[in-house]
Amino acid sequence: MKIKYIITILALLPMLSTADVSDLLITEIVVTPTAGEFIEIHNSGATDVDLTDVYLTDATFAGGGVYYYQIVTGNGGGGGFADFHSRFPNGAIILAGQYQTIALNGSDDFNTIYGEDPTYELYEDGGAPDAIADMLEATPGSINGQGGLSTGEVAVLYSWDGSTDLVQDIDYVLWGDKVEAIDKTGVAMDGPDVGTATSPYLNDTVISNQAVVMASAHPGGESWQRNVPLNEGIEIQSGGNGINGSDETSEDFNNTFYVGNPTPNSAGTPPPPPVPSIIINEVDAIGTSEFIEIYSGFSNTSLNDVTLVFYQGSDDTIYNILDLSGNNTNFSGYFLIGDASLTPDMVLPANSLDDDASAVAIYFSNVTNFSIGDTVTATDLLDALVYDSNDADDLGLLAVLNVGGGQVDEDGNLNANTESNSRCPNGSGGALNTSSYKPAPPTAGSINNQCPIPSIGEYYAGVDTTNAITLRTTLHDIIRVAQSFDYSAAGNINDTWQILSAADADPLAAGFMIMVYKNESLEYFGGGIQAYNREHTWPQSRGFHQNSLGPNNAARTDAHHLMISNVGYNSDRGNNYFDNCNAACTERATDNYNGIGGGFGVYPGNSNWFNGSVFEVWEQRKGDIARAMMYMDVRYEASQFDPNSSPVQLEPDLQLVENPAELGSGIPKMARLSTLLQWHIDDPVDQTEIDRNNVVFGFQENRNPFVDHPEWAECIFQDVCTQINDSIFQDSFE
Repeated sequence: MKIKYIITILALLPMLSTADVSDLLITEIVVTPTAGEFIEIHNSGATDVDLTDVYLTDATFAGGGVYYYQIVTGNGGGGGFADFHSRFPNGAIILAGQYQTIALNGSDDFNTIYGEDPTYELYEDGGAPDAIADMLEATPGSINGQGGLSTGEVAVLYSWDGSTDLVQDIDYVLWGDKVEAIDKTGVAMDGPDVGTATSPYLNDTVISNQAVVMASAHPGGESWQRNVPLNEGIEIQSGGNGINGSDETSEDFNNTFYVGNPTPNSAGTPPPPPVPSIIINEVDAIGTSEFIEIYSGFSNTSLNDVTLVFYQGSDDTIYNILDLSGNNTNFSGYFLIGDASLTPDMVLPANSLDDDASAVAIYFSNVTNFSIGDTVTATDLLDALVYDSNDADDLGLLAVLNVGGGQVDEDGNLNANTESNSRCPNGSGGALNTSSYKPAPPTAGSINNQCPIPSIGEYYAGVDTTNAITLRTTLHDIIRVAQSFDYSAAGNINDTWQILSAADADPLAAGFMIMVYKNESLEYFGGGIQAYNREHTWPQSRGFHQNSLGPNNAARTDAHHLMISNVGYNSDRGNNYFDNCNAACTERATDNYNGIGGGFGVYPGNSNWFNGSVFEVWEQRKGDIARAMMYMDVRYEASQFDPNSSPVQLEPDLQLVENPAELGSGIPKMARLSTLLQWHIDDPVDQTEIDRNNVVFGFQENRNPFVDHPEWAECIFQDVCTQINDSIFQDSFE
């Protein structure tokens, strides 16, 4: 038999202060199984809180323009799409320190699964009312006999007095994805008074910057729970739309929630903090602007109990210690400790790093475990770099590295004052390995994209230009030797998002990227659902779809043809083949940015054009796309197995063809060859494309030969090899 819970009614008592509502938190959410769905709230304050004007909802639908704050106009969703929009019973209270649960599938199933009753049920699930208080409808019909949380959405706890224009956020939790995330910035509302003046909301955190609890649903039978102590992490506490000015949309949920066994109506016990996934990515010990760059595969990685230790080579002891606790990596996964001129996350006083044979090391261990003068230890060591400036190896320091790890000479290029020790490519080599460090121009706090590259002559030394066959064969043998990276790394050090953020970086705005089709500059906020995505210029449905070759197959993840694109423009392109269109096609204009693009309404102009089968790229990117297609044709010839395919199988044999009738789903062919060859001539290689080729090489260690040697296209694809040094290409090549 269920234990009945009686809600205390305070109708005769004075209304409790709404300021106390700020002590409320959403502390636990169960999505699966459906029968066990619940949301738990907690009063973290010292006084009881009246819940009469408090609402709980998951009724947000950005695509349909439905938002919870529209309640002030009698709207706000709920009752459809399995969403609900509810208000707590009149006079209900939550005691100081108390946990309360709302059963979203009714109290009967809740009791069966958890062996206890909820505080409230969303709706009456039995044939007759029981002693479990039902939540009230926020608007008529906003509870329709269902909860139905999905694997990706938001839950909002908010307060509204029934008369003002604006609601006040109390707590906001986002999980799974950002499709239903909220940004009320600049929205103006006119409430029940129907006055002539509207009230505007303040700035929320933009959706692309909002964190999520995790990328997928918690395992069945478990829940998302708020960490102890019950705080909201790095949430901004002023200038926002929440109680007392908080910005509830700014919380770093991935650090303040964990997955655990459900604990309805009570506090949970979080697991021990995981070992952070961090490495030393770059160190500049010599010069006027010293720094140490730490890198993680995750945004906002907590650095609690992470300690940075400096070892001197003279006696292999500690000479400096920095406590990184209380800090997080940024959205791109970086944390910079350095000279004030670099605007670092933590300032490093001038001349803090020894210049001779020395080491820096990071430990997952509290700072109290280290003292100046301590000798080298490998206990709790995460990563280390042993470096020098043309000094002899220090065997005592090298002992902390993996076997075979060498000392890195920052003066290896005789430019120690202007170069740093960088992992090339960014994040490569793995913890306690130093083989991928190379002296290179510093990139403090950002991706290492200036790795040393061989000369063009050195790279193509084995090419035989005798005829089309020998040229293709020898080129293929060179460029097929390449590194592959995960499509979406889910916490690993590198993936295609990181590569493209460097390859398509906006040279005029740090942290921004240029979209291939729209020519707009968008700020980079990492992977996931953003205003941008990754465009497979050679469509993955034409030869290397993840369903057939696995999500990380080499062709799908090859950054020489992957490019950052505006989401809508990428959708317009679909898997259309490339060809010239006409004025009857649909136009997609470009932004006028950095002196190129812009204009509208005249074919072809500076616009992209498409219909149901063809996509014509705008003038300034025609050649880029053509050369990417030629690269894919020569790079992928089914001549080797792809270790990143699943199961391991041959790479595809991609072919550029003239006749679109040869194309089809899954067929490894792309068109139209003659058009691409003309685009290649009409839009010669420019410096932006050369720079992109170098950046991708820094990661994949292979190049697009048609950027380096545009004249080879005519030989390979038209068998015209007599003019292999055709002057039409010379200026752009040089």
